[in-house]
Amino acid sequence: MKYKAIFSDMDGTLLNSQHKISSRTEQAIKSVIRKGIPFIPVSARPPYAITPYTNQLQTNAPIICYSGALILDKELNELYSVLIDTADLNKLTTLLTPYAHLSISHYSGLNWFVNQHDYWAQQETEITGLQAQKTPENIQNVHKILIMGNADAILDVEQLLKRALPHLSIHRSKPEYLEIMNKAATKAKAIRFMEHYLHVSADDVIAFGDNFNDLDMLEYAGLSVAMGNAPDEIQQVAKEVTASNNEDGIALVLEREF
Repeated sequence: MKYKAIFSDMDGTLLNSQHKISSRTEQAIKSVIRKGIPFIPVSARPPYAITPYTNQLQTNAPIICYSGALILDKELNELYSVLIDTADLNKLTTLLTPYAHLSISHYSGLNWFVNQHDYWAQQETEITGLQAQKTPENIQNVHKILIMGNADAILDVEQLLKRALPHLSIHRSKPEYLEIMNKAATKAKAIRFMEHYLHVSADDVIAFGDNFNDLDMLEYAGLSVAMGNAPDEIQQVAKEVTASNNEDGIALVLEREF
């Protein structure tokens, strides 16, 4: 069967260990786009950390940011948005007051705010190329909060927040990174929205991923492909396992299917 849309995670999937798209993968994706098939990144990243890659690929398709909390069209107009509720935001601010020594980022639409320009914020700048602004008082319209610090401190905060706010999505993306979002923001729900937008169904979709925040997307897609660098649990859920992100795993599947 011919698939009609492709959704791909970025870090560990589309991007290699140098945070680059390999030339073979780039050519395979551009070939698919020329056939009229949209290639849509689905990333935990903020918009401006995705657009350099969509510009490189000349996709002209929407982008799914913050692991499904925000979808923007190619002009960066909002198509879909799932915010952290104001009451939850206020409670988080109170609970995190004793943890002000940690790096706390708030992502709101196109904007990235930090409580301090520390080692962690600098590291994010180096990975994404973005510059953070100082977090304003009474910040609103937040899609994601990212807390960074040493692994033990992050574990403490994770346990505290999960007890206090069990209805939120709170998970570590690395031992030193804790991500907080509205539970309604998922990659699978974002893809479901895009199916209506693109007039395709789940069976028409290929999804590529490598990690636990890709799980619901891989369970949902017609053809789910785990990268060779994905943990065993992710590989077992996917319909297929391809080569790693450093071995043109995406290109191998696209060259075969299209």
